[in-house]
Amino acid sequence: MLRRAHLLGIVLAAIGLAVMLAFGGFAVQHVSGDFGKARLLHERNPGNAMYDAQYFVAASGLALLTGGAVAGGLLALNGLTLMLLGRLAERAEGGGRR
Repeated sequence: MLRRAHLLGIVLAAIGLAVMLAFGGFAVQHVSGDFGKARLLHERNPGNAMYDAQYFVAASGLALLTGGAVAGGLLALNGLTLMLLGRLAERAEGGGRR
């Protein structure tokens, strides 16, 4: 059981890191430039409905991608915690390396 907890922790940490890197990389490469352009147009043309909508869409996309990256990081943290608990429990039972 402890070996399974350790293995599950490794899998969760790997999946979490992959999700975090994918969402973060996509946000940095594609959305941040679009957000900067939309923010600039929104600031230069206050009250223009088209630029307001464009800014809202860009900000929403950036927020969702940032949230996905944070969720991936938290999943990786849960995996690392499960890995650590598996190792500590194995050592407490006397079956692990010392």
